[in-house]
Amino acid sequence: MNHKYLLGIAVTALAGLSQVSHAENVITWETLGNTCTADNGNKYVQRFVIEADAPFERLAFCEFKRGMTPVNPADTVVELLPGYYAVGSPRFSEAGKGKKITVDILTDGALRNISFAPDGMHLVTGGKSVRARNVRIPLTANRNLYSVPQADGSITDNMIYGPEAFAINDSLRSGIRPKAYMQIPTPKSVKIGGKHVAAPDRNHVTLKRVSDDRHDYYRAEIDKDGMTVYTNSETPEAVIASLLRRIEESSDADGTVPSAKIEDWADYPYRGLMIDVARNFTSAEDMKKLISLMARYGLNVLHFHVGDDEGWRVEIPELPELTSVGARRGYCVNDDVPFLKQIYSGDGNPDAKDTPANGFYTVDEYIDLLRYAKGLGVEIIPEFDSPGHSRAAIRAMEHRFRTKGDSSLRLIHDGDTSRYTTAQDFHDNLMNPALEGPYKFWDIVIGSLKDTYSKAGTPLRAVHIGGDEVPAHAWDGSVHANSLMAEKGMTDQSELHALFVKRVAEIAARHGVKISGWQEIALGHTDDYNRKVRPNVASVNCWTNAGNMGRQIAELGYPLVISNVDYLYFDQAPTTHPEEPGLTWGGLVDEFQPLHATIDRLCDAPADVQSNVAGISAQLFAETVRSRSMIERYILPRILGLAERAHNSRQTIGDKEYFGALTAEMEKWAGEGTDFYLRQPGIRIADGKIEMNDAYGKGEIRYTLDGSEPTAESRLYTAPFDAGKACEIRARLFYGPAESVTSILFPE
Repeated sequence: MNHKYLLGIAVTALAGLSQVSHAENVITWETLGNTCTADNGNKYVQRFVIEADAPFERLAFCEFKRGMTPVNPADTVVELLPGYYAVGSPRFSEAGKGKKITVDILTDGALRNISFAPDGMHLVTGGKSVRARNVRIPLTANRNLYSVPQADGSITDNMIYGPEAFAINDSLRSGIRPKAYMQIPTPKSVKIGGKHVAAPDRNHVTLKRVSDDRHDYYRAEIDKDGMTVYTNSETPEAVIASLLRRIEESSDADGTVPSAKIEDWADYPYRGLMIDVARNFTSAEDMKKLISLMARYGLNVLHFHVGDDEGWRVEIPELPELTSVGARRGYCVNDDVPFLKQIYSGDGNPDAKDTPANGFYTVDEYIDLLRYAKGLGVEIIPEFDSPGHSRAAIRAMEHRFRTKGDSSLRLIHDGDTSRYTTAQDFHDNLMNPALEGPYKFWDIVIGSLKDTYSKAGTPLRAVHIGGDEVPAHAWDGSVHANSLMAEKGMTDQSELHALFVKRVAEIAARHGVKISGWQEIALGHTDDYNRKVRPNVASVNCWTNAGNMGRQIAELGYPLVISNVDYLYFDQAPTTHPEEPGLTWGGLVDEFQPLHATIDRLCDAPADVQSNVAGISAQLFAETVRSRSMIERYILPRILGLAERAHNSRQTIGDKEYFGALTAEMEKWAGEGTDFYLRQPGIRIADGKIEMNDAYGKGEIRYTLDGSEPTAESRLYTAPFDAGKACEIRARLFYGPAESVTSILFPE
């Protein structure tokens, strides 16, 4: 696996206020392989080898929640937070230079994918974190590590081996390239003239305004005098930039292009990409590059997921605790500290500047980001998830209460004995709709955001309030909730949830702002609720892949944004390869899935119902994100399928044309140093020789014959060769900054 994608593979030493400084400590992790249990389940042992320069108290690490039992009875494992664990042992007092301490932990389930291995491994001394260099032995070091034995004696092996990859690559490779001006997203009409003319630049573009009901309509005429653009777009410079890209990519070597008339418009007004920076942070400068990628392919809405359980990433000056507490994560046992517990990534230090666990956008940085996006025709809609997914806000307001005595902004109350478990295994992340604190809180947040947007010179059209994944029994033990339900004659807690959404919508309306939300804010409510809430809703994201919920949302008259997980969640893994980063709960999402996300497939309904489909959005949640390059690899090339469907709601180009188009785009990404996903090379034995291929006809295949991981310096594949005494052949594709996962072939 490419070292850039190994989560937390190496970190340089950094001392901070909440971290003890030591010489380099090293924690090496590996799995000893999956086993089958007597009850037909699976378990695996994960091993941590600790090299510490001095005694320490604990080993701590992040890992998706699983049951864990130490193999050594002297060791103990405690869950500090679902997804953050600490190991204690009297053996740790024996640590010192030149010594190794091994900790084996029997773990429930099977380990099939590297994203479910631990990250953020560090030590603890004196109650403070001690940084350690993290090393992970690849999951593919041995086939026994990732294969899963079953009760019937069979083995489940999700690895995509060399011969299978070879066949896939053979079927995918496409020699088709976009014709002049037909780059993704493909225009509705291109009429080529009979002459070649000098490719116009920005100085030879004439802009004329026209009236038209279609979204971002334009007509461009390219001739010897330059280019004349007729458009109704509110962001005409974005239209011109898109056309100049088409011209540049259609130019001949002599700098000429065909004369042409191009007519186009977008089927959807909302063409979005959601990027989550709450779970793991991405800097403002890195976000600018991602926004420019969005604009390049005609996307116009950044759904900015900046508030969730794991972080609050935008400064609200009136509530400084939201970022002083909610934008920092580190090691702690209890919640009475001015930062959140670590999860997903980090080194246990809430003051570390070089981990994605920590960070936020100041007002000035956010204003700069808003202006940058506006200049490229991209609107930023911030999301702060509530009433669920609100742990960061809750902890921040509890800190405010403890330090300032301000109880008016508490989002929970003392004595609440409710017991619930969310989809992410949290038990303490719900605002209480029966309190006034959440509504005062939202009033301050929306007012502050509106002021920030006003300073940026761009309107705040909507705030996404989330509204999703409120579990059963959320407020069973709340005296305030039960009292309010009795007072209002409520019989189900879903009515409390509805009350929350309605009141926040009313607060937003008073500020002249609409709300957006996930499907739960639109489905399962009363007609009275819909009549009152619907006018204040800007958009509803349908994320589920079950049933016809998208159609139901549109039938109710809400503006639907198609966001289905099995087509449009870019954090889902594209293949089953064990070293391919990504989650799998929603199914595999490869580069073709977004292309197939047509309106008729995901909102199969009559035309009058489909008229309520406002747009389409892909989502990138950040549990497994550690850097901008990882984000680029998650969104490229999948963003091309999203762009095509965002612009053209029904099927246009086929898979072969599409794969040829994305292959052409890769040359640009590689040249500018942008990372992207590459399919693994194929390896097979044909006529007694080792033969390799790739899906693109670009890049370099590097290989080894001894089972070691290929690097950019390994042997270059140029032609079929004799296997000789090779015991295990491994190959990887390299192209610019991009690297594929490794393909494996075991010669017979």
